Amino acid sequence: MVRKTFYESLEQVAEERGLQVEDVLTSVENALVKACKHVGYDGDIHVEFEPEKSRIKIIEQKMIVEEIDEEEEQAQITLADALKEKGNAKVGAVIKREIKFEELPRKAARQFYQVFTQGLTELERKKQYEFFKERENEIITARIKKVTDEAVYLSLGLNVDTYMPRKEAIDGEPLIEGTDITVYISKVEEGTKGPKIFVSRVHRDIVKRLFELYIPEVSSGVVEIMAIARDAGRRTKVGVLSNDENVDPKGACVGIQGARIKQINNALNNERIDIFTWKNNPVDLIAEALTPAQVISVIADEKTKTSTVIVPDTQFSLAIGKGGQNARLASQATGWKIDIKDETTARSENIEYEPNVSMY
Repeated sequence: MVRKTFYESLEQVAEERGLQVEDVLTSVENALVKACKHVGYDGDIHVEFEPEKSRIKIIEQKMIVEEIDEEEEQAQITLADALKEKGNAKVGAVIKREIKFEELPRKAARQFYQVFTQGLTELERKKQYEFFKERENEIITARIKKVTDEAVYLSLGLNVDTYMPRKEAIDGEPLIEGTDITVYISKVEEGTKGPKIFVSRVHRDIVKRLFELYIPEVSSGVVEIMAIARDAGRRTKVGVLSNDENVDPKGACVGIQGARIKQINNALNNERIDIFTWKNNPVDLIAEALTPAQVISVIADEKTKTSTVIVPDTQFSLAIGKGGQNARLASQATGWKIDIKDETTARSENIEYEPNVSMY
């Protein structure tokens, strides 16, 4: 017999560790087998659980043989010895002995506890690894536990903690202990003390996952993200394409009164996000990517993937962006080298061009 609360305790352990009760029972079985072996039982040990009777049956089995095979001796018993226990014993039959759980010596109990605890830990680590491995390259909500100059320490759930190096955090973002933030899981590895989980707030794919989270048309595939260029914490450009002629990709991403994009802005510490419509021809694509600046003409060389872009004088600073940010991100998003000229400069350099941007 075991205590009436034994099976209830196992259910509680399973719940606390996020495990299945069946897996916990398997750990109990393994631990009992090793505990019995530890105190001298050398046959095949089988464990039967009877929760309705608050009982565990431990059975030692041995095959009855004429002569012990040295390789199988722990699972065998001679006919002569078997007849001492059972008068009708026969070669080829199995003799069973019940091991009383409550009569196991103290050292068996210590062995059981050690093996059971280790088994639970291994189960928990396996569960943790599988859970987070499935979420590799996805986003997850984490709780900030501690903030230092070198890293941000996070709780990810399932009794798993990790840390995010400062270089993976958004520069200047307020990080407050006890609050939640969204992080991108870039890699998951198995470790000796549990899974090693690498997370980031600056990885560009966090933007893609947030679009999938907040914009149904993106998650369903109606609107496709074609390119992302990011200066984390400051500005991101996202090129989107609609697979449905009745859906405006940019409008779907922005949402009514900007409601959808504001959710993404908020998740990224108010990072500015420019959404532009992806175009198949390089002229309109480059012009779109330079949003919000207006473009007059794009001279594109498809062999070298270089372009000269002409903008109104009043739009030059906007097209370049602070520190060249707008032009740089547009170039990264499109894969084109972009050289921007205002109209005055274009005329002074005798650059021949015609207005050819169909979006205006």
